Amino acid sequence: MPPTTDSTPPTPPTPPAPYALRGRIVTMDPHDTVLDDCVLYIDRGVIAAVQPAAAPPPAGFEAVTPVATGGTVYPGLIELHNHLPYDVLQLWQVPKRYTNRSQWGGTAEYHRLVTGPMTALGEDPQLMPAVVRYVEAKALVNGTTTSQGIALFSNAGARRMYRGLIRNVEQTDDSSLPEAASRIADVEAVNATRFLARLHQPHRLLLHLAEGTDARARAHFQALEFQPGQWAITDNLVGIHCTALTADDLRILADHGGSMVWSPLSNLLLYGQTADIAAAKQAGVLVGLGSDWSVSGSKGLLGELKAARLASTVAGSVFTDHELVAMATRDAATILHWDQKLGSLQPGHYADLLTIAGTAGDPYGALIDARDSDITLVAIGGTPRYGTTQLMQAILPTAQLEEPGSTAPGDHLLNLHDDTTDPVVAGLTLAEATARLTAALTNLPSRTAPATHLRAGPTDTPTWQLALDEIRPTGAELRPRLPLRESPGRPSGPAVRAPATDQPDGLAALTALVLDALAATRDTDFIRALINESNLPEDYRNALAGLLT
Repeated sequence: MPPTTDSTPPTPPTPPAPYALRGRIVTMDPHDTVLDDCVLYIDRGVIAAVQPAAAPPPAGFEAVTPVATGGTVYPGLIELHNHLPYDVLQLWQVPKRYTNRSQWGGTAEYHRLVTGPMTALGEDPQLMPAVVRYVEAKALVNGTTTSQGIALFSNAGARRMYRGLIRNVEQTDDSSLPEAASRIADVEAVNATRFLARLHQPHRLLLHLAEGTDARARAHFQALEFQPGQWAITDNLVGIHCTALTADDLRILADHGGSMVWSPLSNLLLYGQTADIAAAKQAGVLVGLGSDWSVSGSKGLLGELKAARLASTVAGSVFTDHELVAMATRDAATILHWDQKLGSLQPGHYADLLTIAGTAGDPYGALIDARDSDITLVAIGGTPRYGTTQLMQAILPTAQLEEPGSTAPGDHLLNLHDDTTDPVVAGLTLAEATARLTAALTNLPSRTAPATHLRAGPTDTPTWQLALDEIRPTGAELRPRLPLRESPGRPSGPAVRAPATDQPDGLAALTALVLDALAATRDTDFIRALINESNLPEDYRNALAGLLT
């Protein structure tokens, strides 16, 4: 049985006083309205009005002076796939080209650089909160307002989602934002009848699908045809990666209402190719974006937009800049059934937004071209969470603001304070989280495993740790594993699992590591490592070098 879940809803955060932002507004509404000199009025976390700067203010805003952003305002970036806890780790120099997810997860090198360090960090009661604080700040610094959640697992057998500052697709506590799931019970993953029944529940399932490039990877999609002509696919299935799918497969996915999440950089670094996006577009598959994780992907969605544009160009300029921006805003919201409240800047929608410096040029290309240092404001539910010192202090003159540190753009501030902060990070500053993680990663060779996986006794206080994907068994799966039905041209047999990564030597053979920087513009090691990745196609590598250097 799956672990029990703590689902007590939190008290909603208190939004700031009504305020207004002036600049170029890219609404991403159904008409793709772009207003060159406009004011966005925000009250109680909701957009009250969007109107030309010359128009009189709406009722209730007569005494509000719009804050001049000098920039372009977009809907907040919605990420549909990220293993967030792993975003403390630096980019992995992938040693060879793989063809299947099962090939790299259990290697000794992967244990030394990924699963071993994450086990040490995630199970330590002092370091787990630091991981959570750091990766959430990293998401904000890279313009992300929504992502997948961070799951916590206790030694008493309880499971819950971390309640943080960015929105979590898996726990919204808001009936107008239906909750998705990225994990299913292991019994649902291997049984077609149970899996199809789960798909008919009113929740999107964001599940890894056909990860790799070989026949075995594709067979996991083919196994969804559990009887001839009968597919365990509905509009609730959102396939993550889909790199092994053919044009015919993508038509089947679209015909049954399924959608996909594209993580081009991670696909290229691991497998040397990404999903057949031209076929996906032709089939009418709705596509969202995810940066996957920092181990083999971008630091955040702003970087992944650049990776997506390059992959699109190499594939024959499949998507326009407007279509790429839609993947991270309006289309992502549509996939989640959130489009009545998020994904566009319209009256009545929640004020999740991203502002970048400047108002010149094509607005969609400008966002993709923007560096992380160009971000001037990130707000979630109307509350500014990150931005330039000038804008943050103009909107939140009395707030407790924090500098993000030397690995983020200068002259920016974070607002990490919230009355409803999850108790696992209450009072923890980003500076303290950074210090803890830096020391822990440096001292990995001397660490021993904390004994926190023992079940708590009746009088013990439960200890929370990160529920790290596929390192420890939790009774949940990230992907369907239906039996592979025999038929001509497809593999048969039991579903393939990734090798166990919880190696018997615990934390032995770990080496000192460096905490991944918050922003790419302050991380020359990241840029150098990315350009030197062995699996990048040459044309992609050349374009990337020109973009980043």
